[in-house]
Amino acid sequence: MKTSKLYKEERAEVIEKMEGLVASAKGRDMSSDEQTSFDSLNEKVEDLNKMATRAESFEKLQATKAIKEVTENTPNEIRDYSFQDAMHQAATGRLSGLVKEMDQEARNEARYTGQSFKGIAIPSSILTRASVATAAGNATEVMAWTDQLEANLVLASAGANFYSGVDNMKFPVFSSINSGFVPETDGTAPAQNGTATSLTLDPKKLISIVNVSAEAIAQNASIEAALRRNMAQSVAATLELALLGDSDITNAPTSIFLDAATQSVAGSAPTVAELLNMEATLLGNGVNLQGARMAWLLDSGALAEAKQLAQVSSVSPAYDNVDKSFFGYFAFASSNLGGGSGSGTNYMLLDASKVHVAQFGGLDVIYDIYTNAGTGEPRYILTSLVDGDMVQNDTAAVKIANA
Repeated sequence: MKTSKLYKEERAEVIEKMEGLVASAKGRDMSSDEQTSFDSLNEKVEDLNKMATRAESFEKLQATKAIKEVTENTPNEIRDYSFQDAMHQAATGRLSGLVKEMDQEARNEARYTGQSFKGIAIPSSILTRASVATAAGNATEVMAWTDQLEANLVLASAGANFYSGVDNMKFPVFSSINSGFVPETDGTAPAQNGTATSLTLDPKKLISIVNVSAEAIAQNASIEAALRRNMAQSVAATLELALLGDSDITNAPTSIFLDAATQSVAGSAPTVAELLNMEATLLGNGVNLQGARMAWLLDSGALAEAKQLAQVSSVSPAYDNVDKSFFGYFAFASSNLGGGSGSGTNYMLLDASKVHVAQFGGLDVIYDIYTNAGTGEPRYILTSLVDGDMVQNDTAAVKIANA
């Protein structure tokens, strides 16, 4: 069975053929041959819809099985670890039980990542595991922190490579290797025997701050999921603001939006031809569609424009509200694109397989009662190590900035 994505892509191709028939018969009735072809294509679309739905259903079953297998193979003590308990012990300053044991494990990991823990240390083994929170007698599965982080990264949704729990300080990511043919009778190397370039991701310190009362941590049994979700959202948003902003931020990962090739726009808003030329630019730069993960990133202004844009007037919209696709590629919205300033509209078309995002080691949780002592509202300071970058940034990504 094919994946649901492949069925949807095949359906999109069939719909394009139907649109071509409709366009060729504009202003007149379809001929009998055209009507027959149209009806046949329409039946194929309905069949593909059914197959895509069947594939999606099976994929959900597979995902459920995977979650069950991970849960069953995860040591009970790891699954029982609670962010809430860690924060409560950070507040009291007295470490005990599993929190103390995992704090020591994280400090042992630190010799690989170079982390310097000042508060409660949470190791990578905890971040990649779900937790089981029990409230009012009911067990609730709480999503792993790294899963929350990845789910909140627009770039990860677009197809970027995401690494979690990386222990070493740096690791290479090879961009491309050039190859050449040699004759059977001559053992000399080809003229262009290729060089392998590499990308190194260095841990960069990212600080997140959340105000949470000691009473909430001690008394609210349902706060575990909210803590993981909101902390991961904050880290993801801050990381992507650096990666997708219109300028480089000090001490942060360099912006892949800033270094992307630029598509010029003649008017106040991009035309269909200018947007389609972005794809032509990437293909001209050697991006291989068969191996790529092509995706559009749009800010709010660009999304509003995209939804009103017609690829073929009165026939085919450029943006598909059902599949969330734009000119045939999946589109993702992010307020961080272009720096989140809200000025102008920003578009980006990229091969997301060239993007690499990493979360290194564990987390450092510090309980601060002094900064907001005047209002009696303590805060937690979360320190994580992250980085991201893009291989072949200037050839595998193209943007329209502040059109």
